[in-house]
Amino acid sequence: MARKRKKEGKAIARIRDAETGEIVGYLFEWNTGEIDPKWYDDIPRDEMDVVYEYA
Repeated sequence: MARKRKKEGKAIARIRDAETGEIVGYLFEWNTGEIDPKWYDDIPRDEMDVVYEYA
């Protein structure tokens, strides 16, 4: 079975810093069904450091 390639994605949530409320990235859902965060920076974060704000 051939694997689908990531071609199209849509933002399904904003990712906010839990402390400051600043948007630090977006959560994308791809045509393959994968869900990946895309960050504005390279700062390592733990799940407790962020809040997902779904539309």
